[in-house]
Amino acid sequence: MKITGAVKLLGVIGNPVKHSLSPFIHNFCYDKLGLEAVYLPFEPHESYFEKFLDGICFLENAVGFNVTVPFKERAFKAMDFSSGDASKIGAVNVIKKGEKKLIGFNTDWKGFLESLRTNNVDVPKKALVFGAGGAAKAVVYALIKAGIEVIYMSNRSPVNLKLFLERFSDKRIKPIDWDIDAVKRIIGEVDLVVNTTSLGMDGVSAPPIDFERASDTLVAYDLIYNPSVTPFLNSAKQRGLKAINGLDMLIWQALFSMDIWFGKMCEFHIIKGALMDLLEERK
Repeated sequence: MKITGAVKLLGVIGNPVKHSLSPFIHNFCYDKLGLEAVYLPFEPHESYFEKFLDGICFLENAVGFNVTVPFKERAFKAMDFSSGDASKIGAVNVIKKGEKKLIGFNTDWKGFLESLRTNNVDVPKKALVFGAGGAAKAVVYALIKAGIEVIYMSNRSPVNLKLFLERFSDKRIKPIDWDIDAVKRIIGEVDLVVNTTSLGMDGVSAPPIDFERASDTLVAYDLIYNPSVTPFLNSAKQRGLKAINGLDMLIWQALFSMDIWFGKMCEFHIIKGALMDLLEERK
C-alpha cells in the first residue's frame, strides 16, 4: 500500500511490543481488504500511558488501537464509555475513537472461545486458570458465558486473586493456592488448564503444574504464542495431552477488532496461513 495523507492510523499499545505479531496481522488484512490504513506498534513508558491516550487517540486520522500487556485494565479506567462485555471483564483490549470520546471493547473473550472451536475443543465442565490479570478476566468471562460448571483459580498474588473474585462474585469460581500440591489435588477433575500469566515467555518458567494425574482428554492452553511451545505446553505434550498456544486467539481477537473499526474482517484461514509462513521464515 502507498501511504498518502489520507491514511487511517491504528496500532497496538503495550510495553513491550517489539515481539508483537499484531502489526503483521492487521497490515496484511488491511491490504487484502483494500483499506487505506496502517497499523503500528506503540510502546509508551508505563508512567505515561494515560497521557499517551490523551494525545494520540485524538488525532483526526486515528481510528482505534489494540491494547496489550500491561495496560488493559488501565485502559478500561481511561475510557469515556465501554461496552457491556468490557465493563463486566474490567479490561479493554480494543479502543475505538468516537466523536471526542474513547470507546472501549474487549474481543479477547470472543477470541478465546473462537480459538477453542477452531481447535475442536468443547467448552469444558471444569477448568483451572492460572493468573488473575486482564487476560484471565477475559478467559473466565468467556467460560462463564459458555456455561462452565466450575473454574479453579490460582494466582501468585493472593491479594490480586481476592480482587478478581470480588469483581466476578460467582460461586462457580473456586480459588486454590499457587502450589503444585494444591494443583495435584484437582487436576484429575478438570477438562482444561489455561495459563494466562507471562510465565513461559522466557522459555524456562511455568506455573506450578504436574499433569501426571490429569485425564487423558485434558487440554492445556497457553495464551503465550511466542515461544510456540512453552515449558507449560511441553509438559502437557510429554504427558500426551492436547496442547494449544495463543496464536489462534491472537488472530481471532484481531479479526473481531477489525470488525469493530471497519465493519469487515479477513478470513481466518488466510491470515493463519500467512502468519505460519512468516514464523517459518523467522526460524
